[in-house]
Amino acid sequence: MVARTQTLPSIGKSILALLGASLVVAGFILGATIVEGLQFADSDGWPHVTEIILFFLLYVFFATPVVATMVFPVGAVLLWALSRLGLLQLWALIPVAALIGYGMSWLVPYLPDIVLASQLTSPVREIAMAVGGGFAGLAFWLVARPDLNRDRA
Repeated sequence: MVARTQTLPSIGKSILALLGASLVVAGFILGATIVEGLQFADSDGWPHVTEIILFFLLYVFFATPVVATMVFPVGAVLLWALSRLGLLQLWALIPVAALIGYGMSWLVPYLPDIVLASQLTSPVREIAMAVGGGFAGLAFWLVARPDLNRDRA
């Protein structure tokens, strides 16, 4: 029987996982702007094809990079800390990521007013960020977890 040691995932897996986590959190934030009625307010909540295309471009090229500026440093520190404590497990990663997401929700109102997320009401913003953080932790785990099957060979 081989003892399983906890190792950090490779740099490539970590970067890919942090990018996936950024996409997840950005999706939850933009989803909250739709729930609040801010995203498609010009068309009475029923988007046209051009607005859907612009929404997708906003998601990929604006929201995700903005969120990534928060997710990458915090995620790297979280990865390092949990691995040092031997807690790089799914049961520890999801609640910690949800708590970090909730804490980060307090930074959203300080974004420039041109960002619709800064106009979200407090409960919707906090719920979206906390749930987004939890799902980001899950996405991070699914991409970055070390392959334990290679120890069995």
